[in-house]
Amino acid sequence: MKRRIFLFLTLFVLRGPLQAQDENCPAVASIARMARAKSASDLAEWRRRAGDSYRAKVVFQARLLELNPKSKSAADSLLELIPKNQEQKLVLVTLGDSLCGSEAMRDMTSLDRLGERLSSDLARAVLLVPEKMQSYVFYASAAVRDPHSDYAVQMQGVCRGNHESFTKVVEEMPEGDRDWFVKHILDPNTCHAFALPEAD
Repeated sequence: MKRRIFLFLTLFVLRGPLQAQDENCPAVASIARMARAKSASDLAEWRRRAGDSYRAKVVFQARLLELNPKSKSAADSLLELIPKNQEQKLVLVTLGDSLCGSEAMRDMTSLDRLGERLSSDLARAVLLVPEKMQSYVFYASAAVRDPHSDYAVQMQGVCRGNHESFTKVVEEMPEGDRDWFVKHILDPNTCHAFALPEAD
């Protein structure tokens, strides 16, 4: 009898989170469809179904830039979404994780692959919109905490591509942050990255 009561209470407690997770599945599927959209019109169609979450916005803007690699407006919008708090940082780190109970493996794979390309997308974006160089460089310390992140590797191209703007931002960092950056993330003089992704 006690065991039945325990199981009932456990299911009751878990029911809310599980229901919320399952209810989120249609939005997750739409976000994944954005990640593999082949055209801007296809991307826009799935954007309408994906909701207005931070995850949906990042995937939309990243894929839009991939489809229009010379678009400054797409680049600017993506750079505006560089994480500003811990919750947003967590979204990017877990982009390819299982996000709902009935999520298809194909959807997980699509989001995981876009997540792997995101460092490259941001590097391309900031070369198009160097006015956002500060937020791009400052985010590096958070990005490289993910042991699989190639953010610093992609940053080498930004350092070489717009060396003056890049080094200016690094020089204007608070002293402690600047020292840590040049010793552990990237040397702005040589554009050599220290924070390398771990092998899978």
